[in-house]
Amino acid sequence: MTASCAVLELDQPDPSTRKALSRFEHAVNAARQQPVVLFVGNERIDIPEAMLVLFLQAIHEQAAGHRVRLLAPDAKDELTPNQAAAYLGISRPLLVKLLDDGTIPARALPGSRHRKIAVADLEAYHQRKNQRRRRIAAAMDDVADAGLYLPED
Repeated sequence: MTASCAVLELDQPDPSTRKALSRFEHAVNAARQQPVVLFVGNERIDIPEAMLVLFLQAIHEQAAGHRVRLLAPDAKDELTPNQAAAYLGISRPLLVKLLDDGTIPARALPGSRHRKIAVADLEAYHQRKNQRRRRIAAAMDDVADAGLYLPED
């Protein structure tokens, strides 16, 4: 498990963890008509429905053997270039190129050549990239629908 305040990633679980999570998921789902309560010491804490849904989704994915990433896209936290590249699922050299050309803003650490990248800036870049991808796909669909696409013979 790797963690920072804005990003938490759970690795693929081992078989015994998957089995335990599956049993836990079934038990909590069976009791969903009643409030879910967490006891910390002698203090009773009612779990809000939104948090329960998030928690159950994470448990479901882990029980299925998948990695889970929880992120807070509006957080003020900053990541290192290695963490930022992993966050975006790209290579570090590509991330460095995006930082160097200003596509993704970064903050230089005082008296150093090292940089930090805000999670919010990474999320904004990711959203811009997805919007561009959707616009290109829509344009390609328009070309095909208009009969202007000529496949090779």
